[in-house]
Amino acid sequence: MFRSAIVAALTAMSVVAVPCARGDLQRDLRKTYTGKILSLRIPSNFDVLRFDANGLPGRPSNGEPWTTCGLFRVKKISANLGQVVIDGDREAVILSPDPVKKLLLVELDRPVHVTIDLAGSVRTISDLNPFLARIFLPGDLLARMSAAWRSEVDLNRDLADISKATPDGRIGVLAHNRPVYVVNALPTPPMAIYKPSPSFSEKARFKKVQGTFRVRMVVNEKGFPEILEVLQHLREGLDNRALAAVSQWRFKPALRESLPVASMLIVDVNFHVE
Repeated sequence: MFRSAIVAALTAMSVVAVPCARGDLQRDLRKTYTGKILSLRIPSNFDVLRFDANGLPGRPSNGEPWTTCGLFRVKKISANLGQVVIDGDREAVILSPDPVKKLLLVELDRPVHVTIDLAGSVRTISDLNPFLARIFLPGDLLARMSAAWRSEVDLNRDLADISKATPDGRIGVLAHNRPVYVVNALPTPPMAIYKPSPSFSEKARFKKVQGTFRVRMVVNEKGFPEILEVLQHLREGLDNRALAAVSQWRFKPALRESLPVASMLIVDVNFHVE
């Protein structure tokens, strides 16, 4: 199973909103943000991010989905020399393998470093409000997760059986009513163009744990993995290592009637001890 980083009950969670507290800035930053989930307004797959004083990223967005590229948990935060510096760990929205499907947050074993340039003097958290609000999205994270994906058929079957049961191949919708098609029903399936391999955790290497991790993946119309569901687990942190890798995969998107569409496929990631 996943580590304790899985958040099974999200009813009390939301992306942190910055209070207008006053006092020691460093202390208040640590108290307010350490351990909290932040959601980037402009999701990015890069793990070193920089934003200017207008909240614009140093690298342009490629349209990455927030579910796999927009969330991280804060480990350290500080404000010095006209900058806010945040170190955290990436998290992703993962579909649980339970009969009643739920969306969970899972730590990815993937650090992220964020630098934000500030304009003018900043002495309190309330001074930071205008800057941070340009970069991080407040609001109800649970509601956003609930709207991220909806299946329209029973997915607890082989892809071939799902394809036979759906004449047009449509099996669900992503947020904003974007249709998703089972890969077997598409004339042009998605093609992986970037596939970083996962690394072993120290515990898994020491205990010589190996095997196959299997994930059901929805690749969106831009070629990014947007929804992930673990179908076959591994022990000693290998699930998180595999998810960290596949969340960075890139595809040429599937085509239907010559237009890019979102598609669902199943991926195996193999771990072998040498």
